[in-house]
Amino acid sequence: MPSDPKPTSWIAPESAGAFGGFIGPKNLIALVTSTAPWLFDGSSTAFKAPPPTTGQRLSDHADHPLGWWSILRHADLLPTKEVPTAEDWTDYFALCVACHFATVATYVPTDVDTKIRNHLWFLRRPPAERDRVAALIASIARWDVGRVSARIVDVPGEGPVSGHDGERLSILCGGLVGLRALGDHEGADALERAVDDELAREARAFDKVAAMPGRERPLLMLAASLTHNAGDVDQGLSAGGGDRASPKVKDAFARLAHERPERYGGAFARAARLYRELLAAEGHRHYPLREIRILRSDPGLLLPVGPFLDAWGARLATWPKFSPDQRAEVLTGIVDGCRKVKGQLGYYRAIAGFAESHPGGLEADALQRALTAGTRKELRDPELRKLIAVRRESFEGSLAKRARAILAREGDAP
Repeated sequence: MPSDPKPTSWIAPESAGAFGGFIGPKNLIALVTSTAPWLFDGSSTAFKAPPPTTGQRLSDHADHPLGWWSILRHADLLPTKEVPTAEDWTDYFALCVACHFATVATYVPTDVDTKIRNHLWFLRRPPAERDRVAALIASIARWDVGRVSARIVDVPGEGPVSGHDGERLSILCGGLVGLRALGDHEGADALERAVDDELAREARAFDKVAAMPGRERPLLMLAASLTHNAGDVDQGLSAGGGDRASPKVKDAFARLAHERPERYGGAFARAARLYRELLAAEGHRHYPLREIRILRSDPGLLLPVGPFLDAWGARLATWPKFSPDQRAEVLTGIVDGCRKVKGQLGYYRAIAGFAESHPGGLEADALQRALTAGTRKELRDPELRKLIAVRRESFEGSLAKRARAILAREGDAP
């Protein structure tokens, strides 16, 4: 087979439920292509060279840092079947995981994680396929997601922490529930250990950054990640359409952001407190940005953690591939988002960054001509002007002071 198959050349519409009652492989790849075309078309320098060819089955391609991309690029190894074999189901599992990891930090995630948790973990497999799934799950921890996420905090000694870790935790937790239901207690025990190791790593990372003066911005980014990741654990523990997790597992891992704050040294409780008081309004799913298709054109446009969007707004203002009309389209979408998502500040920060970096600011003639009358009117709104007039240093400095005050309020500062 060729070393660099082009998925877009074999994509064709499939009927609903084409793969054993689930979405077919071709339709899955079509969804990924829609939200991240740069994974396939060579338009991004980060994805010019093809991933390695490592085997004749799709799950053979998982065990290297770009395993998720290699699986996507070789997705034509998995045929569409009404009645898949055990081997096919394993490879479909690999494809779903790869699609989710490739898109979860893009503007339109594929959201196939529910299939993994609630269905694919509960399939009975022969021993060889159980071993192959276990190897796939172990490989996920080594996947490099830096090319498909702008929401990562790299912590010295602990490595990168991001929402992708929560997605892996959700898969692991779904797995420990599913395997226990199937009687594979050894496999479930291994996944429990992996969950505990990951949660402990994230807690150490949070406490290390909390102990560093002047690192409040990454601390708040970690607070957002840890709180969301704790929620992903809860989702995983409800795998199979009900609450099947054992009392022991729930006692150890469930509701980390809500109950029993002493677990993992209190790091998840402290993170959740910061998140609730400072960042909760930023935790929406950015539906307004999904409508701006031009934002999907390059991984350099991926959205960072809100509300820290000044630099992202500046990048949009100066992105060399945008035409004036496209730049106006992006700005219009962000302005619309300010109206649609109440309480958030990130979109205002993006506009502030845009205004500071765009030649001539928001009043530049070419930009004004490209904007609609409605957007021009909204950009003159006194409240919007007041919010974007706050300088980035002042905005982030104020958040930093509030974060330290929250941690110190109950003696929580490390």
